[in-house]
Amino acid sequence: MNPKLPFITLMLLISFASVNAVLFTPALPNIAHYFKIGEDSAQNTITWFLIGYALGQLIYGPVANRFGRKPALYIGIILQIISSLLCVFAGIIHEYMLLVLARFMLALGSGVGLKMTFTLVNECYEPKMASQKISYLMLAFAITPGLGIAFGGILNTYYGWTSCFYAGAIYGLILLLLVMRIPETQKILNFDALKIKHLFHSYSNQFKNIRLISGGLLMGSSTSFIYVFAAMAPFIAINLFGMSSAEYGLANILPPIGLIAGSLVGAHLSKKYSLKAIIQIGIGITSIGVIVMFITMLMHLSTLFLLFLPMIIIYFGLCFILANASTIAMSHVNDKAHGSAVMNFINMGLATLIVLALGLLPIKTFVLPVIYFILCIAMIIIWWCFRNVDSAQ
Repeated sequence: MNPKLPFITLMLLISFASVNAVLFTPALPNIAHYFKIGEDSAQNTITWFLIGYALGQLIYGPVANRFGRKPALYIGIILQIISSLLCVFAGIIHEYMLLVLARFMLALGSGVGLKMTFTLVNECYEPKMASQKISYLMLAFAITPGLGIAFGGILNTYYGWTSCFYAGAIYGLILLLLVMRIPETQKILNFDALKIKHLFHSYSNQFKNIRLISGGLLMGSSTSFIYVFAAMAPFIAINLFGMSSAEYGLANILPPIGLIAGSLVGAHLSKKYSLKAIIQIGIGITSIGVIVMFITMLMHLSTLFLLFLPMIIIYFGLCFILANASTIAMSHVNDKAHGSAVMNFINMGLATLIVLALGLLPIKTFVLPVIYFILCIAMIIIWWCFRNVDSAQ
């Protein structure tokens, strides 16, 4: 009998890192002003978060195998809480490099959420049911990060940017209480899990899995849409178009509409169509959203039409890709803990590299749709390669 996994806990868990990544983004221009740094330097708070997020995925696989799923969750959540308070302290002593370091640690901690959610769901459900669960869990990406940005905008406007990190610490405390009530799914501990030889063997096997690598790259391309928007949109909307921090936060409620619709439709389609067919549909819809963004840019429409409405279409398509690419990848993996760790490392590693590259580009309106167009081409190429490998085997 499969253990019962409370859906609300899984929702908060899968969105743990994404909320911590974006909660403070409406305050980025204020942070740049507070520390007297440039926009590219302010984006380091996102870049180093993503680096920690990617590296954290490789840590929790062996930790979860050695000590159990729940102890791994406790370690990550407690680290997130401590790091959130350290971000506040960085503001008190006016030390920007401490803020960057604390954001890196914050990512290492909150990264446990994504990795352990995929592990738990794929351990407890067969592939078809796991795909449906993940599709519904995508609602978390629709509801919590969007509300998080809106809430962060309000907090920043009325209570200052440090209040965003107090809110993050409270989120961690709530999640810690909820995680205490879930069952432990790792019945047999692997006492060799943290030994170097065992780690090398386990991870080298996973990195040879072409389907797992392809799934991770597809997820990474999709995730990059979200984090590129988080890094660039505040400066475009606030600095170039004159939106207030609160207005920007509230406008971010619109894109998640696409995620909500995509999650519900994707879960329904998974009952009737193959996962591969749904991924192809998702890539097509995402590409249409990018074309719409190009058109609105050429028409010189308002920020609402230029940034936020096209993202509804893009997020709608991304839901079809994220849930099903992860399920296909994990269905070809026996070691779910190390498999999900490698998949999410590739996922977040690719997003990190792309956000790092943003530091070389100017903050201009046209840059966003150009990056999105390149990501669409990348997804098509990765999917074409994956289909060819799958057909050959």
